Amino acid sequence: MEAGLFHRPKLLEEDAQTAHALRACIIQTILGICLPFFLSSRVETQPKPRLSTLTVVIGIRRAGIMATLLKDLTIDTVAVVLRGTILNPRLTAPVAAAVTWILEPDTFGSRGVYMNLPPLRLAVWALTAAGLALRLHEQLNMWTANNWTRDGTWDWDKEIVLITGGSSGIGAAVAQELVARNPRTKVVVVDYVPLTWQPAPRSNVRYLQCDLSDKTAIRALCDRVRREVGNPTVLVNNAGLSRGFTVMDGTYTDVELTINTNLVAPFLLVKEFLPHMVGSNHGHIIHVGSMSAIMPPARIADYAATKAGLVALHEALQLELKHVHQAPKVRLTLGIFSFIRTPLFKGQTGQPAFLFPLLESETVARRLVDALYSGFGETIYLPGIMRYVAMLRGGPEWLSRVSREQTQKIKVDYVGYQKVNSKTGRLETPGGGSAA
Repeated sequence: MEAGLFHRPKLLEEDAQTAHALRACIIQTILGICLPFFLSSRVETQPKPRLSTLTVVIGIRRAGIMATLLKDLTIDTVAVVLRGTILNPRLTAPVAAAVTWILEPDTFGSRGVYMNLPPLRLAVWALTAAGLALRLHEQLNMWTANNWTRDGTWDWDKEIVLITGGSSGIGAAVAQELVARNPRTKVVVVDYVPLTWQPAPRSNVRYLQCDLSDKTAIRALCDRVRREVGNPTVLVNNAGLSRGFTVMDGTYTDVELTINTNLVAPFLLVKEFLPHMVGSNHGHIIHVGSMSAIMPPARIADYAATKAGLVALHEALQLELKHVHQAPKVRLTLGIFSFIRTPLFKGQTGQPAFLFPLLESETVARRLVDALYSGFGETIYLPGIMRYVAMLRGGPEWLSRVSREQTQKIKVDYVGYQKVNSKTGRLETPGGGSAA
C-alpha cells in the first residue's frame, strides 16, 4: 500500500491530532451552515434561510481555532483531512443518498428545493465516486505490491531486526520505535560509530560496529549476527553517507566509500540474509531511499546514483521473490523521502514548508515501523507530493529539467561529517581509529 498525498499517510501523533481537529472543525462548520438550509428546504412554503448571528459567531470562533492549527499545516495534513471528510465514502455516500431521496418526485417538500439541490446532489455523488476510486486505487497498490498474499505469522516477540546506520538519525529512531512498541523484539544496530542514544532498560538491543564500505567486514558481521543472535527476519538498509563533492572534484576514495556504503552494502546484506527469509517465506526488507534518486542535485551525483540503485534493487527483487524464488510473502518496502533532519545534511532547504516540510527522523521512523507492523510492503513517499515529483521523470524532458534546476536554490551543505584516514582510505571512528 503506497503512502503519500491522498493515500492516507500516517502522521506523527501531534500531526494526527492536528488533522483530527481540522477534520472536526470542517465537519461541524459544514453542518452548522448547511443544516439550516436542509431543514428549511423540507417545507416548500418556508422562506430561504439566512445565516443567523450565532452561526456567524460560531464560524468565526472556529476559524480562529483553525488559524491556530494552520500554523504548522502541511500538504500531508490537508490530505488526511480531505480523505477523512469530503473524500470519505462512508460520509459522502449517506449524504448523497439523502439528497437523492429528497429530490424524488414523491418526497414531501421536494418540489420546493428541486431548483436548489441538483448541483449539490451531483457534487456529493462525484465526491463519493472519487473517494471510492481512491480506495480502490489503494487496495490495488497494496495487494499487487504484496503478491495478493497475507502473512499472519508475524510475532514481534520473536522477530530479529537488523538496522544499518542505527547510531543516530533515522536508524536510531526506527530502533527506538521498535523497542517502544515491543521491548522483547531483538534489534541489532550496525554502525561504524558508537550509539548516540541509550537503549531502554530491559530492551533487547545489541550494537555491532562495522565499516559497511568494507566487504570483508560485512561478511564477518553477518556470520557473527547469525551465530550470536540468529537470522534476521527484518533488514533495514538505512546506512548512508555523502561526501558532497562534484564528480570532477571527488577523489577515488570519496566515490568508493559512498557507493560501497550506500549501495554495495545493501546488496551484500540482502544476499546474506535473504536465503533464510526465502526458506521460511517470511521476512521484510526496507530500503531507505531519497528524492535525489528522482531529482538529483549537483554535488552529490554519487549519493544520488546509489539511491537510484536502491530503487532498481527494490523493484527487481520484487519480481525475483515472486517468480524466481517463489517467496511471495517476503515483504519489500521502499521509502522516497525529502530532506530529513539528520547529521547527513546541514543548512536550510529553502523550500516552501507547506509542500516540502523538513521531515523529522521520528516521523519517518514511525511510518517505517507502521509498515513493518502492518505485515505488508509498500512504497512510502514523504511528503506526499514526492509521488507527483516522481511523475516528472516520465513527463516532458524540459519540465523535468526546469524542476531539477530548482535544486540549485537549496542552501544545504552536502559535505558529510565522516572522517577518512588518509593512509588507509577507510572511515575513522570518533576516537580516531578505523572502523572494523
